[in-house]
Amino acid sequence: MAEESKSSKLPDPWGAYCFSLEIDHEEVAQFLECSGLKSAAEVFEIEEGGTLRTVHKRPGRSKWENIILKRAVHKSHLFEAWREEYMQIPESGWSKRKDTTVAIVVRANDNYTKLRTFTIRQAWPISWEGPSLSSGGSALSEETLEIAHEGIILGEAPPPTPAPTPAPLPEKLETKPVNFKYDQPKDPDKDPGFTPEGEDAMEDTADQLKEHEDVKEIWVEGHTCDLGAYDYNLSLSKRRAKACRNNLEKNASGKTYHDDGYSYKYPKVPNTDEAHRAQNRRVEFWQTPRGGKRSGELDYKSYK
Repeated sequence: MAEESKSSKLPDPWGAYCFSLEIDHEEVAQFLECSGLKSAAEVFEIEEGGTLRTVHKRPGRSKWENIILKRAVHKSHLFEAWREEYMQIPESGWSKRKDTTVAIVVRANDNYTKLRTFTIRQAWPISWEGPSLSSGGSALSEETLEIAHEGIILGEAPPPTPAPTPAPLPEKLETKPVNFKYDQPKDPDKDPGFTPEGEDAMEDTADQLKEHEDVKEIWVEGHTCDLGAYDYNLSLSKRRAKACRNNLEKNASGKTYHDDGYSYKYPKVPNTDEAHRAQNRRVEFWQTPRGGKRSGELDYKSYK
């Protein structure tokens, strides 16, 4: 019988062999010792009275020990740098800290064949300890890394689910009507004059824009119906556009906003009744600047 190759027959049972640490799927070091691959559950005891006097046991929360890794001192400063970097609080806060995928990989003595992978969930380094130095000793200098985590997966971690890509933002944003109190605002820098429905509409608009980091500029347009003088409505439309711009600069920052008002120059529908006039009193949000009348728009003078 032909001799079986090393790659076709793995040892059983497995020895300790060699093992390495992978961070974000890249091997960074091999180790002399690893401990803490252990989980345990709390046990709750429920005592039953009466003649039976039975004690029932139920599982509680699972606990995971910290993992201790030891290796010979190496010229690399990876582990102490990893810990120092992690302990710096990012501007976005602890909740926004990058998740690190850590795995301990056990290999056969060919230093290639993977025998088992322990994937460590939500791992972060809590301590690094350098070697105990003695000029008169001959022991191997070791450094120790301690890792806290939230569980161990036996095997490769499943690939992360990609975040859903939002649909492209249309040239004109689809928003709820932005409603204002009567004849408001007087000063958009002090009081935007939104109704509660208008505030909800602006919140939805800001949420749309925050989902699209690729959108860098937005044009805010104010429009009115034809009740009142043109110049009065022009001022009102400009103030309402400015109020919306102020809101977005605060709640969907990181973009450049422009605002302008057009009085009743560009109605959506003829101002023939109150229902039509309500449609024409509006604020619109565009990704492109206005270069005159847009396609499909009416012109007030064309039907007046």
